[in-house]
Amino acid sequence: MIWRVIKPTLGIIRLILVTMVVFIFLTVTVSAQNENNAKTGDLDLNRSLLSNMVNKPVQATPLDQPVDPNSYRVGPGDELTIFIWGNIQAQYTLTITPEGKLLVPTVGPLDLSGMNLAEAKRFIEQQVMERYRNVKITTDLTNLRIFRVYVGGAVNMPGVYMANGATRVSEVIGMAGGFVLEDLKGKQWEREGNDVNKPLGIASHRNIILKHINGVADTADVLRFELAADFRYDYRLSDGDQIFVPAREKDINLYGIFGGVRNPGYYEYSYRDSLKDLILLGHGLTLNADSSEAELVRFDQDNKSSQTIRLPLKEILRGSKPDIHLLPDDRVYIKVRNNFNEKQQVLVLGEVNYPGFYAIKPESTFITDIIKQAGGFTPLASLSEAEMTRFASDEIKDREFERLKTMQVQDMSDIEYEYFKMKSRQKPGRVSVDFVDLFLGKKTGDVKLHDGDIIMIPRISEVVNVSGEVANPGLLSYKPEYTYIDYIKQAGGFSFRADKSQVRLIKGVTGEWRKP
Repeated sequence: MIWRVIKPTLGIIRLILVTMVVFIFLTVTVSAQNENNAKTGDLDLNRSLLSNMVNKPVQATPLDQPVDPNSYRVGPGDELTIFIWGNIQAQYTLTITPEGKLLVPTVGPLDLSGMNLAEAKRFIEQQVMERYRNVKITTDLTNLRIFRVYVGGAVNMPGVYMANGATRVSEVIGMAGGFVLEDLKGKQWEREGNDVNKPLGIASHRNIILKHINGVADTADVLRFELAADFRYDYRLSDGDQIFVPAREKDINLYGIFGGVRNPGYYEYSYRDSLKDLILLGHGLTLNADSSEAELVRFDQDNKSSQTIRLPLKEILRGSKPDIHLLPDDRVYIKVRNNFNEKQQVLVLGEVNYPGFYAIKPESTFITDIIKQAGGFTPLASLSEAEMTRFASDEIKDREFERLKTMQVQDMSDIEYEYFKMKSRQKPGRVSVDFVDLFLGKKTGDVKLHDGDIIMIPRISEVVNVSGEVANPGLLSYKPEYTYIDYIKQAGGFSFRADKSQVRLIKGVTGEWRKP
């Protein structure tokens, strides 16, 4: 009986032992596989759990140039995207916490406080690669943080404004309503309650104080950006920056450039400026500028007398000689070459084969030259009525006639009145030229042309206008053999009220009045 009881018990024990061996074998195998795939499994698991939390849509920020990794300091709110590839594939878009940390899944929190973008990238990639072997990593700044900046001084709406790391000083000043532009000379102080408000003067564009949160201050220059698209000193902003726009001194602390520049005038002075900078503000030299030298007028130490300094402008612009640092109230003068590329032309109208504008050479082109260029006269040209007009020329200005035009008629003497009537009937600017004689070969009457001259060759007139005290006034056909009496007879003769002693002939082209 005892043997029968023990025998089955040993069989059961034997079965249990076999089962345990199999279980241990399977456990070791699974454990080995899990160990080999631990990194991939952990990453996949965490990526699955955190995908909704870390993969956020990125809003694009307009930039005028790429962010400089060595100068841009990362901070709370910046979004960084981490790309991992190699043995594993992963992508995380993460936001730096208010404490300055980046929470990277499976890696942990990384403290980026005080780092610029380049330093933060190196630190992140180093920490991730310690966790995952045989992978490559890159980190990109995908969205800029938003922070507060403070604007005060000579702006229209001082206050607190939101900016990001790509925002420049000029942009925030624009948000603040722009610079105070009003000239407040003579404006009285204003009382508001118990406070007396002093009005702000014209805002400075070149000496704007930009104070950073660490106490360091820069001087921003917005005028260089406005006039020359140079934003070297239109700084980008950082967290907690304070912008103060001072009032500009009205009549001092200026300097100017005049002569051969495209935008001459006075400009607000900046301590950084040199001769090249001032020319840049003046939009560069004109084509007719004499670039060989410039004159610098500078006040002496007594602030009353001044001295003139000649500058080798061409060498300075080329860089072969050092640039000149400028001082407040300096004035630079650049000479302009006279008659540089003058575009002189005349206009030929009427009965020529090719009417229009023609270029002339100063002091060497005559009427006969231009008529030849215009293809000569048409068969209908009336040389006897041709004329040349010259406008706004001091050579032909009649100062006596100009004086008489300012007088009342009753104040003129008889001689003055007759002269005034005669000149009033003449066409202004008409140059005396006998085209008939000139083109019959008498070159002595040829006239040298000036810029703006107009040559008019009318068509042969075929009518004569008879008006006044005749029986049938109106237009009559022109006949070369007719005298004025013949035309009066053809118009029905004098009326009974006609004063035959007052008959006058008026030339059709010149408007001159003549006695028969």
